[in-house]
Amino acid sequence: MCITIFSLLHGGIFIDCKEVIANYWNFRSSTYTNGVNGFDEEERTIWKQNFEKSLVSGKRLKVLDVGTGTGFLALLFAEMGHKVTGIDLSEGMLEKAKRNADNMGLEIDLFHGDAESLPFEDCSFDLVVNKYLLWTLQEPSYAVREWQRVLKPGGMIFAIDGNWFDPRPDRYIKRMLSELIESLAKKKQYNRIFKNSYAPIRNSLPLYEKISPESISLLFSETGLVNTAINPLLEVRKFQRNRHPFSQRLFENNSIFLISGQKI
Repeated sequence: MCITIFSLLHGGIFIDCKEVIANYWNFRSSTYTNGVNGFDEEERTIWKQNFEKSLVSGKRLKVLDVGTGTGFLALLFAEMGHKVTGIDLSEGMLEKAKRNADNMGLEIDLFHGDAESLPFEDCSFDLVVNKYLLWTLQEPSYAVREWQRVLKPGGMIFAIDGNWFDPRPDRYIKRMLSELIESLAKKKQYNRIFKNSYAPIRNSLPLYEKISPESISLLFSETGLVNTAINPLLEVRKFQRNRHPFSQRLFENNSIFLISGQKI
């Protein structure tokens, strides 16, 4: 299985970006839920309804979840009756995904590997999905082309992300206030370790501060996808907002979205 290695020079020391990313998410795997309430039934239903709008009803698909993490999307599509494969750079996340699948009585195939260098044959899948992945890639254009390679003609890509690190002053101030609230809620440790992990490599991640519905839609078009569309996931955002504490809703900063595109 091929994992592409990218390194950069930071303070006179070469840093393996992939290793940094894998190590951080291995650490977070014990607590990360990839959803406000993890596998809340109502949340899963809302997500499924959004996906079903873009899929052919009744057709069983071969789905690849790239950067599967704890298996949130992989298990959603398995529940919907599709044959699902998940891949992730973090072995800790894959272990958590396997436990989640076992607990839910669902079957998914899991692989350890790189989203930018997939160990699958051309034209293997009907649908490629990912959630909160594009911002953490060093070569997003190459990754999208790689996802197209494993797609069958006419296959779709669903990419979900959010404007996590928007540098605009109003967004930055809200983010700082939100982090302050989280620190009071004893989440300070995770914020500190995240910043320490990503600070040396953030400049090598093109979409770290520049991710938006428009930038991802343009990326999809530039890499050859057609019929690109933006879904603002309003129902999901409403669900998540209603379940945040009031103090957190007051400084709500992130807008998640889904970008879809089709292989010719």
